[in-house]
Amino acid sequence: MLHEIEDLEIERTRLSTRPEGGSVPPVLACFELGVDGDPVQYARRLRGVMDAVLLIAATESFDDDLPVGTIPAWFPGACRGGTSPEPFAAEGRDRYGERTGSGPWDVQNWLSRFDPDLEVRGWAWWDLTRSPAGAEGLRLWTDTWGEPFFAWEDLRWLLYACGARTVADPVLAKPEIWIGEVSV
Repeated sequence: MLHEIEDLEIERTRLSTRPEGGSVPPVLACFELGVDGDPVQYARRLRGVMDAVLLIAATESFDDDLPVGTIPAWFPGACRGGTSPEPFAAEGRDRYGERTGSGPWDVQNWLSRFDPDLEVRGWAWWDLTRSPAGAEGLRLWTDTWGEPFFAWEDLRWLLYACGARTVADPVLAKPEIWIGEVSV
């Protein structure tokens, strides 16, 4: 999946502004998330990391280690080698390990997935909404260009590191479902 600089900037805009219904692709991938605590606080953490990494992807050269100073400090702390992660991130890191059998991601390895020239990230941010299933649930919507199978382990790591209790595997959904939901 190719992520041009212009695409990254549009994706970054969708982090702070709900996309218009007329611009929605024919199919979106939907992830059901269970979160502990305030869903709005979870959404802030998730959007904060995504905003920082998309800015890095649009402006930095991926030839050397990438700067992490604009990424919320708790995120590198949750990654491999990080010390004293915030409680929500430590719990998310443990849940990620239980779910996948893998340890936390190295922050530079995770950032490398956003290199526009690599074409390894199989998704683009679309929106985050409240799940009709319950007050603690959220739905993350991504554009996968209609692909039912796509690379998203980097996203799973982020969702757990932000403090998700559960992350369901993605399902493809008609955009009408997203349109009827409220963004967080």
